[in-house]
Amino acid sequence: MPQFQPLRGLRYTPTAGPLSELIAPPYDVISTAQQRALEDRNVRNAVRLELASGGDERYQAVADLVAEWTSSGALARDEAPMFYVYEQRFREEGSEYTRRALFALVEAQPWDEGAVKPHEYTMSGPKEDRLKLLQATGVQLSPVFMIARDRAGMLKQFITNATTREPDVEGVSIDGDSHRLWVIESGSYEMRQLAPLLAESFYIADGHHRYETAVTYRNWRAASEVLPPAHPVRFALSAIVAADDAGLVIRSIHRLIPRSAPSDWRSRLEGAFEIEHVKLVRGEASKAAELASLLETADAVGLELEPGQVHILRRREGAPLGGHLPVGMSEEWAAIPPNLLRYGVLEPLWGINDDDLRAGAVEYSHDIHEVLEYLGARPRSVAFLLNPVSVASVLSLADKGERMPQKSTFFHPKLGTGLVFHPLNP
Repeated sequence: MPQFQPLRGLRYTPTAGPLSELIAPPYDVISTAQQRALEDRNVRNAVRLELASGGDERYQAVADLVAEWTSSGALARDEAPMFYVYEQRFREEGSEYTRRALFALVEAQPWDEGAVKPHEYTMSGPKEDRLKLLQATGVQLSPVFMIARDRAGMLKQFITNATTREPDVEGVSIDGDSHRLWVIESGSYEMRQLAPLLAESFYIADGHHRYETAVTYRNWRAASEVLPPAHPVRFALSAIVAADDAGLVIRSIHRLIPRSAPSDWRSRLEGAFEIEHVKLVRGEASKAAELASLLETADAVGLELEPGQVHILRRREGAPLGGHLPVGMSEEWAAIPPNLLRYGVLEPLWGINDDDLRAGAVEYSHDIHEVLEYLGARPRSVAFLLNPVSVASVLSLADKGERMPQKSTFFHPKLGTGLVFHPLNP
């Protein structure tokens, strides 16, 4: 099982400004326009560390900024090892949610040791970028988002107890979400409370690249120095959420195909799917909501398979998919929405394989309004609306060692960057 421990976090002080002006999303979801908007909020906004502009010289520039902000008192390291309880409040599909996590250090182990389990594959480019940044700064800037089953319920209890008082710091991020942080000095009592987590596996919800980078960096440092068992380099800054937290929200990731469907699309799909043509009735203003409601009883909703038309796809029970499924994968793996579409629709209709996906043959969106705009701007394109992958499937498939393809899950919202940084020196 993975080891975990508190940390002496590096955090913004009041000198830096209000937290609302300082926090940012992680690097991989920040658009160019949002990057500029975040930089304008405060000269010390975390985006200047997480997503600095420029070429390879930017890594040293970030290291210089960390040193400058620390020497000026805008950043300060906690004197003692701490746990941090983190709360996000946000809206999704008209409902309000609260998600709570424990910031701690989780031992960075290779996947084959099995204590920390991935659910998606990663790409080499982001890992190279994050490694260069880590080597230059010696600071982990963003947490890895992890899930623990928390069978004993002690993680949730610890978090509940911590949040009975006012938070130590709070703010509202650029997207309107609320972020609150409680700082808890770690002692033997706190470690005993959290001890049941030592019997749990941890599952990565988001941050696979950051976690793999932490492992690579640990190995890089270990090649030239002796690292004691509790050395910070051996650990990844993590935000651990209980699996039954009501704020664990996974968004759908819809598929956009910039080409028209073959004329015989129906005959190619009807062996695996029941296909129902649907006539929308609510009008253009309510089109997105009506399409979302169709997904409640469908495996996928196809748009523009025929010009201007909507079709519901429901998999026939026990029917094989038309594509070439990898050998040895379970039916549960094949049945998650991204794989059902990949092997049951994309390959049979267009011959799209994994290499094509990596080359950009399919585009992606979380938003049905955006999907409709895409189709309006690109005649002779097709889109498929999908349901989100469930948290239960994420954990179950990770336990089996069956990873999902990229763009399978989008845990929403992303964790904030800028609440706690993790310096990799004792």
